[in-house]
Amino acid sequence: MKSLRKSNHDILIQLTNIARNFKSTEESYFLSYPYFLSYFKNLKSINLENLIIGISFTYSWMPTTLKTINLQNSKEIITLLNDVKNGELIDEKQLTTLKTAFNNSLVGTSKLLHFINPEQYAIWDSRVFRFLNNSEPHKYKLEKPKVYIEYLKLIEKLKNEKAFEAFFELMKQNVGYEITEYRALELGFFIGAKFQHKGIS
Repeated sequence: MKSLRKSNHDILIQLTNIARNFKSTEESYFLSYPYFLSYFKNLKSINLENLIIGISFTYSWMPTTLKTINLQNSKEIITLLNDVKNGELIDEKQLTTLKTAFNNSLVGTSKLLHFINPEQYAIWDSRVFRFLNNSEPHKYKLEKPKVYIEYLKLIEKLKNEKAFEAFFELMKQNVGYEITEYRALELGFFIGAKFQHKGIS
């Protein structure tokens, strides 16, 4: 992400400090998270019914309601989601297809992708953007598939840094259950934005 000012190492040092101050809560999103992952993990493949159920519970994590599901390209959408489940990385064009289907929201789409494959896809939202860019997100930037792809590449780089392991172990301990490397980083960004707002570094 071009607007990052800190090195990857410095980001991880900051995230480790954030993890030390973070304590898991009984909030619904911590409680529901492993069940959402289990739903998709236990499926052999995703069909239309699974898609409808999945995007519906995904929107319980969204500040807005699920107003539109565009299923004109349902076969293509289901194929893409199964590709994601099977470890494929989708490109900008494919991501746009999914975004268009789900409320035209990249944020909502990123959450669904993460629930399907938490090893290779991370949740993307305004707080993550704010933490990484130290600026308020404009909707056109937040909703650009290219920016999300760059975000995934950044996460891949961060998890290969030497300082990552200490952060990851600390975050798993504080969450209280197993999480993936992508989830640990995204959660660190999310919490970090809240801490920045409160003046905690």
